[in-house]
Amino acid sequence: MLRRCIESAIAQTHSCEVIVVDHGSIDDTPSVARSFGDRIRYIRRDDDYGVHFCWLDGVLAAKGDFIHINFDDDFMHPSFIEKCMALAAPDVAFVMSGAVVRDEVSGRTLSHLFADIAPTGVHPVSRFMRHQIRGLISPCALIIRKKDILDFLFVGGVPFARYEYRGVGPDWLMSAMATLRYPNFGYVNEALVVFSSHEGSITIDAQKDAVRHRALNLAYQQARKFYAVSYLMSRLRLDFLAYFFLKFLQQSARLQSKFHRLFASKSTFKSYE
Repeated sequence: MLRRCIESAIAQTHSCEVIVVDHGSIDDTPSVARSFGDRIRYIRRDDDYGVHFCWLDGVLAAKGDFIHINFDDDFMHPSFIEKCMALAAPDVAFVMSGAVVRDEVSGRTLSHLFADIAPTGVHPVSRFMRHQIRGLISPCALIIRKKDILDFLFVGGVPFARYEYRGVGPDWLMSAMATLRYPNFGYVNEALVVFSSHEGSITIDAQKDAVRHRALNLAYQQARKFYAVSYLMSRLRLDFLAYFFLKFLQQSARLQSKFHRLFASKSTFKSYE
């Protein structure tokens, strides 16, 4: 699957840099990656700290301003980047396309994803969030700015989250948070990305077990809650309230420091009597 993924990136009709990041693999990943020679850049780490640290490694190494993240079991049609980049603009948060889920064994298409979002073109981000808030639009279906990934990919986990499941949550949050920075998103109404359904997939495993499925949903709900708080902060200008509360905390800290020095001085004076 990795070879197919890399080949789909190299075959893009729009010129792009291909970076393969390998954190702690114990299979044939190194030999597969190195077989492509200088057509790709291969980054290998012996330790695996999770998928989002792996993403971050590749993003930091990238030279371009726009990034597409691809799991090793998924692949793109050759025109994916070209058609998405045609809609990129300063007021566009990211550009995405439709996708299909394909059974890895039979090759049969199991479902079409994101086809009902919008016609091809640029649309208000509210249209994207109507779908994202109900589920997950995979970041592997979109192209997003490097800067926004660095700002919104919470590699250590969703802030203040009470539940965690195999690192999910930051993947949902990355694109959602970008919608707070730009008014529009781009959409190509063609299935230009293929997601593979196979044993070992986090999503497939969760669907087969009620406990795992609940844990997966709880983890994504933590991301949605953080987005909701961030949305209120930006739209209701709660940053003003936060500013005054910060001033209160700073003033309280100064008073406590003065009292502490005062009583410390008295204590020191008494010790010399």
